[in-house]
Amino acid sequence: MPLAERLRDETLAHHARLETLPCFQALASGTLPPERLRALGQLLGSLYRDLEGALAAASPPVLAAARAESPPLPAFLAPGLVREPGPGTLESPVLIGAIALGERMRSAAHREPLSLFGYHYALRLALFPLPGTSPWDGFARLLDGVALEAEREEELVRAASETFSELQRLLDALHPPRELPAAHWLNRDAGGHPITTDPDALRAALRAAEASWEEFPYYAWRFGEHGRHFSWSDSAWLVTLGAQAEEEVWRHVSWLGRLLAARGMPRLMLERHLRVLHQELVRARPAHPEDPGVLLRVAERMAGERRRHLEDAELRALGVDFDARVGPEWSRRLRGTGELLGASVADECAGLAQAVPSLVAWVCEPSRFPTSWIHAVEETLVRARVLCEARSMSTGS
Repeated sequence: MPLAERLRDETLAHHARLETLPCFQALASGTLPPERLRALGQLLGSLYRDLEGALAAASPPVLAAARAESPPLPAFLAPGLVREPGPGTLESPVLIGAIALGERMRSAAHREPLSLFGYHYALRLALFPLPGTSPWDGFARLLDGVALEAEREEELVRAASETFSELQRLLDALHPPRELPAAHWLNRDAGGHPITTDPDALRAALRAAEASWEEFPYYAWRFGEHGRHFSWSDSAWLVTLGAQAEEEVWRHVSWLGRLLAARGMPRLMLERHLRVLHQELVRARPAHPEDPGVLLRVAERMAGERRRHLEDAELRALGVDFDARVGPEWSRRLRGTGELLGASVADECAGLAQAVPSLVAWVCEPSRFPTSWIHAVEETLVRARVLCEARSMSTGS
């Protein structure tokens, strides 16, 4: 089956459910209340802008052609309705979910660029379909001319289906409006903890989370999409600490670091995330009155605790040695594992008893990893403990 036909067939049920929503029906009939119409305009403006940016940033030239095929907006969207959120303003908390979807598209432009065809199809061709128009015909021709491996085709179809599912969730809560915690739109299991609702800061938080997942593929391998959403909500919560006193921020971050280390994420991961988050916040809001520098200072404080047991150069050496032991294929698959092992030992020496077992239980699972990998893990842990013990003896701690 041609890919364009498969896309249409596999999203028909999604679109049918979308059309039954009160929000969709009110929009089509012109009865959507003005404040909900403004919120919908922000939602669509955010998504359309992010899709355009993702298509422009992606490397395959064929995506530029897809960008040029975007149809006009449907007639029932009045001129000027689709717009950007103003600084610090969201017409509805639902916009948080739209921003998260937009950042997923931005990330896909680098990780799996051809999946952008799926986002483009869902948002610009199928959401408000214009039957028989040239954009659909042109899109079908584009897809027919793209040779895709089975895995890439699945990514594309999955992107379209997930976009429809997310749109359904957003529009269902937009009208009639539902009262849900802001964090719900990043992570349904996050509860009611605070997160930033400033659009620029939120994007910075999500980009920092995505960068952390890119640095350590272990995140995705072990924790999957469920874990990704926790990274989003945690990162957006950390932003809210930026205006607090350093000791208060340290208390919160120390608590989070201990919690994550006990769940298999050495504090090194949080330390590096805080550094990236600081950079993203400075880039996103250079003139903002809040001082994100406190996050950088707390990251350095956390690094200081680690360095009492394992210096940066020693950590890097452990990583290089581990990669040499497991070989290029496995070292590419799970970059940074040697450093994580060393960091978990440093956490253990700092009094976090579960830091090593919670990581090793996963990275030494025989059904998941070859014997050579497991031996490399065990040897790296031995080396890290020797280094930590030597430092303890030399400092008398």
